[in-house]
Amino acid sequence: PETYVWHEWDKGGVREVFDALTFRSLWDRLLEVGGESSGAEAVAIDVEVATELDAGRIAEVAASVAGLVVEAVHDGGELAGVIVAVPESDAVTFVPASGMDALAPVLADPDVRLIGHDIKPLLRRMLEIGIDVQGIGFDTALAAYLVNPARRAPDLEDLSGRILGLELGPAQDGEEATRDQGAFDFDDSGPDLESAGRRAVAIGRLVAPLVEQLEARDGMKLFEEIELPLVRILAHMEHAGIGVDTEYLVTFGDQLRERLAVLEKQIHEHAGGPFNVNSTLQLREVLFETLGLPVIKKTPKGAPSTDAAVLQKLDHPIVSDLLSYRELEKLRSTYVDALLPLVDDDGRVRGRFNQMAAATGRLSAEQPNLQNIPVRSEEGRAIRHAFVAGEGMAFVVADYSQIELRILAHISQDPALLEAFRNGEDIHQATASRVFSVPLDDVTPEQRRRAKVINFGLLYGMEAYGLAQRLEIDREEAAEHMDAYFSQFPEVRAFMQGIVDDAKQTGYTVTLLGRRRYLPELTSSNFRDRQMGERMALNAPIQGSAADIIKKAMIDLFQRLGELEAEMLVQIHDELLIEAPTHRVDDVIALTKQTMEAVVELDVPLEVSVASGSTLADTMH
Repeated sequence: PETYVWHEWDKGGVREVFDALTFRSLWDRLLEVGGESSGAEAVAIDVEVATELDAGRIAEVAASVAGLVVEAVHDGGELAGVIVAVPESDAVTFVPASGMDALAPVLADPDVRLIGHDIKPLLRRMLEIGIDVQGIGFDTALAAYLVNPARRAPDLEDLSGRILGLELGPAQDGEEATRDQGAFDFDDSGPDLESAGRRAVAIGRLVAPLVEQLEARDGMKLFEEIELPLVRILAHMEHAGIGVDTEYLVTFGDQLRERLAVLEKQIHEHAGGPFNVNSTLQLREVLFETLGLPVIKKTPKGAPSTDAAVLQKLDHPIVSDLLSYRELEKLRSTYVDALLPLVDDDGRVRGRFNQMAAATGRLSAEQPNLQNIPVRSEEGRAIRHAFVAGEGMAFVVADYSQIELRILAHISQDPALLEAFRNGEDIHQATASRVFSVPLDDVTPEQRRRAKVINFGLLYGMEAYGLAQRLEIDREEAAEHMDAYFSQFPEVRAFMQGIVDDAKQTGYTVTLLGRRRYLPELTSSNFRDRQMGERMALNAPIQGSAADIIKKAMIDLFQRLGELEAEMLVQIHDELLIEAPTHRVDDVIALTKQTMEAVVELDVPLEVSVASGSTLADTMH
């Protein structure tokens, strides 16, 4: 019968499923079984590159089509120009950097929807030469990331081969490195226009299949309303940069080196002789052989661990000096020595924001990464003093208060949690009151501290063992704390179980704004992988929703801040850093607080705390 007749398999459909489940090696094995190789189906792209610039004709074409493909062309790390093309066409035009002025009206026209692959670096280059690109129609890298967040920043060559069966050939000289701080071209052969042209053709052809994949995952709304508008905003933030007081930073670096020298001398005295404090191997020898301290934990390779958690459990005067040394050394290497070379001639440092780094949707930052500056230490505060507002300007920092716990209350619909937030109670104090059965006003600082650890630990799937370690109590007492919590907040337990069960059924979790995170770990045969998948299933909808909310707030704020001569500079998790004229600070504070608190409607109020000052340290809450 027809049912048993061999038919050709739907290679594209199977590949799409495997991609969603991150079965990369399994796909290669499947092709091998079928007698194919992963690159066998790819065919080369033929492209025709025109070098005669007709800006009027390009403008005319751009107005008549759904979008205009743009691809940067690099030569020795410098922007040599752009390739422009119409989607689905093999004909492309090279516009040299010298001809950008003629193309500027097209690029800056909000009705012209530009299409690119990881287009943000090009937008930033355009800002550097005075062109503010208004219309972004599609970004194939961003779309592919939303289709499968586990892949992070997708490579165009990989996408072309997998989705289109097209081979791009060798990358244009310096292209990948240019996107990553520049490249060198020693053969003086000029830009590879054909390579850039092939990329432009592939980008245009990828739009339709990626739209189809986004629609199949209900991801178009998130893509069009959140991620795509954010690209331009991030380009502006990168272009703006943040001021750095280099003289202060140099002085602070000298002070750190002096303190490190003192600590190193004390550590050597404790150890009975000199050794390289930065050498893990030598430190192990000193701690566990010379000093005979107990081995508390081992690394996966079986060596004694020397991480901070282990050091804190060792009873020896060397420990506090080692921990202090490590913190100061990290600050020196990361925020003094590494930061100073990044400061531009105008006294500002211009980092990069990555939309495609975290499966939860959170942004990451680099060069510098302000997200990792210690919050509570005096040294961390001192580093923040180095980041300064411009002359006549001030910083405004707006911070969502306990946004993840508010999202938990909204999603779980737990009555006690909802009530605490609606009444404006200190959520950790309110939790402690219920867990430890004491009146709200009688909660001790230690009880509140424990409740805070429970509240945030639950967001990351922490169990009794982890809680016991964090609170330095025995496992039985930790289990009692958790049982008491769930008896007071029963809908939180129901939510936690329900979200994991749903993810096991569907294979993914969803945020409030529709972001999916696929979790193949939930069906793994490995117990630890399944446990990790369950923790991710608990956290992804909450952390992802928080990320989506602050992104939406950035979009809602961007244009309105410009009207007040202010601009966003940095996003740090739940915070936004804005620079505003000093005479506009009050207006910016009012606008920012109002906008961020109204960005979405939850069953509990969103609260935003705002502070201002001339340095980043002045804005600490």
